[in-house]
Amino acid sequence: MLREHNCGTMSEHCGFCGAVYWKEEKNTAHKYTKCCHYGKVQLPAFPDAPELLKALLTENSPDAKNYRQRIREYNSALVFASMGAQINPPRGTGPYCYRLHGQVYHRVSPLYASDQHKESYGQLYIFDSSEATEKRLSNNQNCLQHVFEKLDFMVREINPFGLSYLQMHRLAQEHPTTSVKMVFLEDKNLGMRRYNAPTLCTEIAAIFVGDNGEPPANRDICVYPVCQSISPLNRCCDPMTYPLLFPRGKCSWNTGMEHVEERRTAKRTRVTQLQYYAYSLSQRNGFSILHNSGIPRHMQQNYQDAMAMVRKFGKPDLFLTLTCNPSYWSEVLNSMEGVQRAEDRPDIIVRVFNMKLKELLEDICKHGIFGTVLAYIYVIEFQKRCLPHAHILLTLDSESKIRTKDDIDKFVSAELPDPFTDLRLFQIVTKCMVHGPCGTININSPCMRDGQCCKSFPKQFKDDTEENVNGFIRPGATEPVQVGKYSIDNRWVVPYNPWLLKKFNAHINVEVCASVKRVKYLYKYVYKGHDATSVKIQKEGALDHDEILSFVEGSALSCAFTTATADCVQDGQEAQAIERAALRKTTLTSWFELNKNYPSAHNISYSDISQYYVFDKSTTNWKKRQRGGQKFIGRLPVVSILETERYYLRMLLLRKSGAISFDDILTVNGLRCIIFQQACQEYGLLRGDQQWHDALNEAAQFQSPRQLRMLFAMICGFGEVEDVPDLWVQHQVSL
Repeated sequence: MLREHNCGTMSEHCGFCGAVYWKEEKNTAHKYTKCCHYGKVQLPAFPDAPELLKALLTENSPDAKNYRQRIREYNSALVFASMGAQINPPRGTGPYCYRLHGQVYHRVSPLYASDQHKESYGQLYIFDSSEATEKRLSNNQNCLQHVFEKLDFMVREINPFGLSYLQMHRLAQEHPTTSVKMVFLEDKNLGMRRYNAPTLCTEIAAIFVGDNGEPPANRDICVYPVCQSISPLNRCCDPMTYPLLFPRGKCSWNTGMEHVEERRTAKRTRVTQLQYYAYSLSQRNGFSILHNSGIPRHMQQNYQDAMAMVRKFGKPDLFLTLTCNPSYWSEVLNSMEGVQRAEDRPDIIVRVFNMKLKELLEDICKHGIFGTVLAYIYVIEFQKRCLPHAHILLTLDSESKIRTKDDIDKFVSAELPDPFTDLRLFQIVTKCMVHGPCGTININSPCMRDGQCCKSFPKQFKDDTEENVNGFIRPGATEPVQVGKYSIDNRWVVPYNPWLLKKFNAHINVEVCASVKRVKYLYKYVYKGHDATSVKIQKEGALDHDEILSFVEGSALSCAFTTATADCVQDGQEAQAIERAALRKTTLTSWFELNKNYPSAHNISYSDISQYYVFDKSTTNWKKRQRGGQKFIGRLPVVSILETERYYLRMLLLRKSGAISFDDILTVNGLRCIIFQQACQEYGLLRGDQQWHDALNEAAQFQSPRQLRMLFAMICGFGEVEDVPDLWVQHQVSL
């Protein structure tokens, strides 16, 4: 009998910092690295929570339940600095999810509110506690007054920011006509040398009087006489924005933090922000209850890497989706403490999911449950309720290819199991593999778009599997079953593999790939935005695309995603290592040198050189691979046809091998051409419209239809096309 996969308990410890782990989280060197990076990071212990917060976070009293349910409202009412972002909650029902979209910024209010605005944030700390509580309650009527009073008293008593605001107010009243500047210091040590005899000095604040004082540094936070934005590099940003996570005002990461001296390297000596939060959020014995609570260019590069794999190995055969199931995974449930729920611990969810995914890939690639795997790609994404999903594409060898209906039925099922034959499988399928329901019986389902299911459910009944269209057997004679308040049949079942379902007890969708479009779907689905990128014509012959702005405005973050980043879970993995042959002097000119010195390399093109040689960055030389070259795939980055010379240089590099210089590339039959386009003409590469057919055929392997239409328009607008109608007819299917 197949047993459900179980990771056990967190019984292992990091030998350097004591962080607790599951045994399966060891890396290939049998070390735990996600916490302190082999002992390089060592931070002071996080202060224990005040008794009030401990009670509110752990007890089952009405006050505690109200606090946990509305913890964001309580925190926002007590903050010293505001956080601005687009709040983008997911559609539909499910566990609570806080999701941000676009740019995040922080701003501190001035010491006093203007006549047009109500007092808020740090301004409330200059009032007495009861008056401040009344003002907070006016905007947070679902919160409890006596809880606010207790929290306000706690902050005023132990938080240095609260104390500083009050003292700033008192000093401002004493010097009404004098130039007074009040700042929160980025660096308390530098601050004391910079400011001349400050009137007030705490660990985090300074007030200086007079006109001759040196102005605050760029990352210091001035709250009087004016307000300002807070640099994300400022150590005060976290405690000012999250006073209920940092009740004692402990400052967080700053650029001056250094690695442990005996373990630092010459390459990097300082603690990065990622390392700081990974260390701080790692669970240890005595873990603080307070902490129990992707750029488009990189995405496009991963997408093109995947398509390079397709060009070498052919179309993928299987497409799998593994979805996290924290409500039923015992490893997650057993790790909860007290009143915690799974959604309270995104760190645990991400770590367990990563171990499950690792085991799944081992079953597929090492144990060969689908046959011999030539290549695979997987991408982790966080959607809907921000739980992690993994999308996996498999390319099988020729003997394992799925060719017939029987092959499909062997691995994939889309039927409700017989509960009398296999009750456990029946329970998992009805719990995890039923879509919706949606349509007329549930028009509010998240999958509904304009009155139709975007996933095309319910499917049609089928008595036989159909090849090449992802049509699976869905008999209509099976009796409907009751799932929740709905009666469902085979039309609502998401295709699955019975063996995987019983082992992992989670939603695992298994589909047979009908075409290469699955690769486009995989990366476009996860790395969204490529089709929607804002592009405008700025001047003739030039495209204006603000790549940075598109990333800032198009990014969305959730707690599980950021936790996965802190835990160093990689967002995409290519089983074949793709070597990007960048058009830079170091790699290209070194290829010229290689051809000069080693005639044996003359038959290898620049795009394929990485399969046989490895580029040593320290010496900037290509060195012959000793082994494993078959696992590397070379490719040249895509170049826009508007970058004329780079475009034609790329065309030459794809076809010419053994070149020893740029002059050699430009020389054709003894004639040195002036430009690369002329060299392409001499080689006969630009005869007729063949170059445009080649460009569209290559782009069709990895570009979306929208991007192909843009390319087609640019070719017709900027290129010299002899027969536009014929070009359209030959490529209209991909367009």
